[in-house]
Amino acid sequence: MGSSGGFVAGRGEQAAEAQREAPVKAPSRVSTDDGKTVLSFDPAAQRANGIFTSVLTATTQRAEAQATGVVVQLQPLLDLKASYNTPATDLIRARANARASSAEYERLRLLNQDGKNAADKTVEAARATAESDAALVQNAQQAITTLKGSAVLHWGPAVAGWIEGNSPQLDALLMQRTFLLQVTSTTAAPFATPKQAVVQYPDGTHATAQFVSVLPQLDPRLQVPSLLYLVAPHAGLVPGVNVSVFLPSGQEQTGVVVPSGAVVWSQGSPWCYVEQSPGKFERVQVETGRPEADGWFVTEGIQTGAHVVSSGAQTLLSEEFSSQIQADQD
Repeated sequence: MGSSGGFVAGRGEQAAEAQREAPVKAPSRVSTDDGKTVLSFDPAAQRANGIFTSVLTATTQRAEAQATGVVVQLQPLLDLKASYNTPATDLIRARANARASSAEYERLRLLNQDGKNAADKTVEAARATAESDAALVQNAQQAITTLKGSAVLHWGPAVAGWIEGNSPQLDALLMQRTFLLQVTSTTAAPFATPKQAVVQYPDGTHATAQFVSVLPQLDPRLQVPSLLYLVAPHAGLVPGVNVSVFLPSGQEQTGVVVPSGAVVWSQGSPWCYVEQSPGKFERVQVETGRPEADGWFVTEGIQTGAHVVSSGAQTLLSEEFSSQIQADQD
């Protein structure tokens, strides 16, 4: 009888000890308010988890039309530049010869007038040489004019000017410090030439491209004009690759720019976290149809003045889904 009581007492002590050693479940930061999931992080927890917010200000932008961009192959430009170099060198040489022969003709002509100190035959030969050298100058100038006209017809005046001179723009292209894009609209929207466009790189990030000129050729596939833009280099951006381009068009709209660092992806959709009240965060879906160089332009769902989590959004997403998994297990 005594041993049985000791056994029961021993089991009770073991159970109590096990209960004392069991991990204490941390209170959940996730709750539900009016059907919405709310995450609670006080200021200390926000600092510890690297959670910082940014206040979104109103901005006005024009509606955008999507276009297709292709990175231009530079070999035709190089060939045109090489073709231009020959007559340009010829022109320099011809002008030097023409100046010398013209001066020699003038010297002999004056000597001939001054008491026939130069024979008529010598003066005539000098005149013929001067005229021949002048004709070579005209020929070289004509060749340059023809090549420049061809460059303008194929590439437009801006790029033609790069080819004609030793331009830093052409050097930057050849050294791949910038890339030239041929941009063609995929819609029937009115043709425009916005000074800036947004390019989506192959990895999904965005950058601003600067307008160069209209390309004086129709895209043979779409039968619409193309535009030339310069864009900064990026991984995966090589001649011939296609990229998405967004061209401002239509009426101006007011919205906010949600920074790239604020957007997290879950189940194939983009989201951000908005601090609806101090320390209380809710997940809100983001419309990513209007990319900017540093984020996305949004006109609905997120208001001006919203406190959006610009750093630490992934931490909030992990906390939210960890809570869901734990609830499912319980």
